Amino acid sequence: MKFTTDEKDTEFVRDALYAFNREIVGNDGHTPLNIVEEDSDGNIIGGILGGTYWGWMYIDILWVQENHRRCGLGSRLVSMAEDEARKRGCHHVHVDTMSWQAPGFYKKLGYELIGMLPDIPKGNEKYLFIKAL
Repeated sequence: MKFTTDEKDTEFVRDALYAFNREIVGNDGHTPLNIVEEDSDGNIIGGILGGTYWGWMYIDILWVQENHRRCGLGSRLVSMAEDEARKRGCHHVHVDTMSWQAPGFYKKLGYELIGMLPDIPKGNEKYLFIKAL
């Protein structure tokens, strides 16, 4: 055994798992779902990065520039992504967030807490939320 950072090694292992998964349940149909909002000067002030697969949408990253927070932009980004996910035939969304990030935000949008990891990092938590579409 060896520790590795070689991209060829990690790509091989990733591709082997994806091949195994396809044999069992078919292609995941992964499609990126990324949306950005720009200000009048063309600067990105917020965005959501994620995708859809196996009937689920996932949110990988949701970010809104600090001076544009609490103005509804984050909610609009999530809503737009959820609408697109429905069009793609998705039935649920999942997202994880840290205790210092946005657990209250996702609860407000109707997401249900289904799991928590303690002390990641020490003294904080990581939360896993889902929402039916």
